[in-house]
Amino acid sequence: MVDPRGTYDRAEEVLARVRRQTSPRAIKQHRRRVVGFFRRLKYAVLAMLGVMVAAGIAGSFMAIGVWGFLLMLIGMGIAFFTIMGWPQDPEPTPAQMAKSDLPMLPSQTERWLEAQRPALPAPAQRLADEIGIKLEAIGPQLATLDPREPAAYELRKLMAEELPELVDGYRKVPEAMRREARNGSSPDKQLIDGLRVVDEELQRMSEQLASGDLNKLATQGRYLELKYRGEDGEAR
Repeated sequence: MVDPRGTYDRAEEVLARVRRQTSPRAIKQHRRRVVGFFRRLKYAVLAMLGVMVAAGIAGSFMAIGVWGFLLMLIGMGIAFFTIMGWPQDPEPTPAQMAKSDLPMLPSQTERWLEAQRPALPAPAQRLADEIGIKLEAIGPQLATLDPREPAAYELRKLMAEELPELVDGYRKVPEAMRREARNGSSPDKQLIDGLRVVDEELQRMSEQLASGDLNKLATQGRYLELKYRGEDGEAR
């Protein structure tokens, strides 16, 4: 006879293992896909109802007959499958991010970074997850920040310029050369160090926004590291 308590304990153990192995970013990606699916489903149902209403209105003026009924079903099917198969919103580009409203910038940067994640090495992926969490947290803080403030300029520069330049610069390096050390550092290490700087900057900026001290939001000027250059300004 199966012990229900033992089965429950094993199920809890499996769930705990899954939770440990699933990153917050993966959970959020899944949630976004689910939300997107149900949003498209809602629009698909509304479109089908619209076809039915149009057919009903047409039927009040003329007899639509069997063929009219079949055309209505075909129209409903076309509307449903077209909307359900419609691709999700394309990922924002750095150029779009640079021009977006400041409160929307963190979510756009998060989506852009999420799309780059598969091309990054595993340690960089974990840092990208941490950056995504901080971007999600800093978004509401920017709702009341005047976009003309120097602090807003620094935040936009970090999210829409420096971070994309770092990742794009890494992706331009041939894959076979990404682990090769030159001048004591490899592209993989430079990427990880750069993402760590971005992560620290976002944390610091979020804390300064929370404290209301906008005068301390100037970035620390370490972005030569993010552009694959050494302290002497020579390209690596």
